[in-house]
Amino acid sequence: MRIVLKTLGIYFAFLLQSLFFENLKLFSCSPDILVAVVIIIAVSESFVAASVMGAFAGLLIDVMYGQVFGINILLYMYLALIVSIAADKKNLNSPLIMSWVCFVSIAAMEIVVSILKFGIGSNLTLGLIVSNIFVKGIFAALFALVFVLLTLKREKMRKTEIPAAETNSVSEEEVIE
Repeated sequence: MRIVLKTLGIYFAFLLQSLFFENLKLFSCSPDILVAVVIIIAVSESFVAASVMGAFAGLLIDVMYGQVFGINILLYMYLALIVSIAADKKNLNSPLIMSWVCFVSIAAMEIVVSILKFGIGSNLTLGLIVSNIFVKGIFAALFALVFVLLTLKREKMRKTEIPAAETNSVSEEEVIE
């Protein structure tokens, strides 16, 4: 069930990116919410599940926008795999570490994408590459920061509700007896 929800999350992020974020241009590039979602999922899942989720996200991008079919599937899959393997599971609750992982992952992915695009003959400038790294990287880092903070708040609320539920169940049993 958890994997199904995360797959729906990737699809929802793809829809948001395609419908809204594609038209939001900062320094001639748009933020990439799908990469941020893939990185967040990769940190919280096993490397096999992260690879499958990354491949699914890459498939969505390739079907809609890909110039060469399969490049984004491989990029997203390997990005999710590397992030999942490299993530220290003890530091998942650290917003700064999660933001840093997102920024560095997007920077690495943009460099690889730029090299691949240069290899197939695209015109790229250093300014465009740097602006892609910073706009997408900062957006993904902020997205990850908000996500982790909201997750921590939800876990804190859940922990405070559990003792109250335990005391209520005990008092109900006493009333029944």
